[in-house]
Amino acid sequence: MPMNWLLALALSIHVRVRAAVPSKLEHITKADGNAAFAMSLPLDSQTRIDWALIALFYAAMHYVEAYLATLGQHVRSHTTRDTYLGRDVNQKKIYTEYQDLKFYGYAARYEAFRFKAEDVTNQAAQHFATIKANLQPLL
Repeated sequence: MPMNWLLALALSIHVRVRAAVPSKLEHITKADGNAAFAMSLPLDSQTRIDWALIALFYAAMHYVEAYLATLGQHVRSHTTRDTYLGRDVNQKKIYTEYQDLKFYGYAARYEAFRFKAEDVTNQAAQHFATIKANLQPLL
C-alpha cells in the first residue's frame, strides 16, 4: 500500500527539523558511552576493530564539543571543529591526537585499511585518554 502523502510530508518535515543544541553534560554522556562501547568490544575481528576506532573518534569529538559548549559554541562541521582545535590555546595541545583519531575513524569507515587490535589499544585508546584528560579540567 503506498504511503499517504500527508504522512510522507510529516516524516520529511520531522527528519529535517534540527534538534536542540546538546548541552555540555549531554556531550560528556555521549562521549563516555562511545568510549565504553569501544573498550567493551572484543578486538577479534576487523569489523570490531573498525567500530572501536570509530567509537573512540566520536568519543573524542564529543569531549571537544563539551568544551566548546562551555564557550557557548556548537559546531556541526568537522572542518570548523578542526579550526577551533588549531586556534584555541586549550585545545592546541590535543590537536595531533585528535587528528590521529579522526584519521582512524575516517579510514575505518571509508577505506579498506586493515587496522590491528594494537591500533586500538596502543594508539587510539591512548589518544582518547590524552584528549579526555586535557579537556576534563576545562569542563
